[in-house]
Parts: sequence; C-alpha cells; structure tokens
Amino acid sequence: MSIDNENDDLCENAQNIIEDVETRARDAAESLSTEASRASADLRRTLRSNANGAKEKASDSLIHAAEAIRAEAAKSDNDEVVRQAGSFARSMEKAALYLDSRTLEQLGEDAKEVVRENVWPTLGVAVGIGFLLGLLFGGGRRHE
Repeated sequence: MSIDNENDDLCENAQNIIEDVETRARDAAESLSTEASRASADLRRTLRSNANGAKEKASDSLIHAAEAIRAEAAKSDNDEVVRQAGSFARSMEKAALYLDSRTLEQLGEDAKEVVRENVWPTLGVAVGIGFLLGLLFGGGRRHE
C-alpha cells in the first residue's frame, strides 16, 4: 500500500468520524431542544394552574372576610359602624366578583391599563414598597 493510499484512508476515516460526531451532536441538540420545549410547556401549565388557584383562593378569602366583617359589625350597637362595615364588605364582595369574572389575561390587561393611566402614583407605590422591603430585609444596615 502506498503512502497516498494510506493518507486517503486516514482522510476518509477522519471524515467518517467527523460526520459521526456531527450527527450525534445534531441528535443531542434536537433531543435537548425537544426536552426543553416539553419542560417549558409543563412549567407554563403549572404556573397557570397555580395562578388560577391563587386567584380562586383570593376570591374565597375576600368573601369569607366580608362575611366575618358583617358578623362582627352586627354585634355592635353603633349604626354607623354597621353601615361602614357593610359598605366595606360590599367592596370586598365586588372585588371577589371581579376576580371570579376575569381570566388571568384579562387581569393582566386591566393591571397594565391602571398603570398606564396612573403612572406617577404607581411609581410612588413601587418606590414605597421597595423602601419598606429594604428596611425589612436590612438593606440599609452596614456590617462592620
């Protein structure tokens, strides 16, 4: 066998190995992509389910809180307290009805609209919450 034939065989062998590695890499990438897509879809489903559960729980909590407020106010001899408690309880029931009547997408759109219409107050609330969280978690303390 000549040196040229040996070189040709080595080149062909190397080419076959490279093609095999490329095929395996492509297959692995496709498999990872498929698995990532599946995991992403599962995560979206889980998050949506959890969000819907939280929305339902919040609505139920508002209804129960409204009932408790009315019950406690009924024990009072003060008509003004009963009236104010009734008004507050109705507001809580309206909020529960709002949550029940909207999808998550609709709630998101409503929230965006409120922020668009009230940019500065929303920004102020966000800054205030950030400040309180900073105080709560000790962001302003120096550790020496």
